Amino acid sequence: MKSHPHLSIVIPVFNEEGSIILLFTSIVNALHCYNYELIFVDDCSTDSTVLTINSLNTTRVKLISFDCNKGQSSALAAGIKLAKGTYIVTMDGDFQNDPSDVPKMIDLIFNEDLDMVIGIRHNRQDPILKTLPSKIANFIIRTTTQLQITDSGCALKVMTSKTAKRIPLYGELHRFMALNAHINGAQIKEIPIIHHPRKHGVSKYGLARTFKVLKDLSAIIIKHKMTKQ
Repeated sequence: MKSHPHLSIVIPVFNEEGSIILLFTSIVNALHCYNYELIFVDDCSTDSTVLTINSLNTTRVKLISFDCNKGQSSALAAGIKLAKGTYIVTMDGDFQNDPSDVPKMIDLIFNEDLDMVIGIRHNRQDPILKTLPSKIANFIIRTTTQLQITDSGCALKVMTSKTAKRIPLYGELHRFMALNAHINGAQIKEIPIIHHPRKHGVSKYGLARTFKVLKDLSAIIIKHKMTKQ
């Protein structure tokens, strides 16, 4: 029987044909010392994203293809469900996250026996339409819960398999994976990471989503406080 991979890297993608090769090459270079599987979850792309992933031609790569657009949370849920690794790494498919940060995150979660390590995008390369709602959400989390976190929306995370598979993922809850893990009792730390400007494709974030994110955050916090009473 084959041994499980040490790492499962889960990457949701939607119309990221321009980033796949660069991201894949960077992962191979950064993680050559690790045993890993790479799980792409395509959220019904309309470009050549799937063809590009299939062209990678390696047994390390697994592809889940949705037949309709289900959103990033559902994509992450599908990838995490399939993952066999001891640790599960999540990152975006647009190459704004840098795989070279993963080894130090693995070292931190392993050496300090943590449940999750999440990146902090100190020099974040995003427009204010994305950064302002994120700052608001992080402020609300810090002031209403015991989770003192700087960048809860950062996609680059390393988690134990047990922690990842217990996190609810639907709607926009991928933005609050750290908060829900914390509610489940996870030990979490942050670490500074690189954040690249988007070079290919377009952001899927819009103003309407801002209100949905804040509504979801309020629901999580209210539910958490009610269960503690």
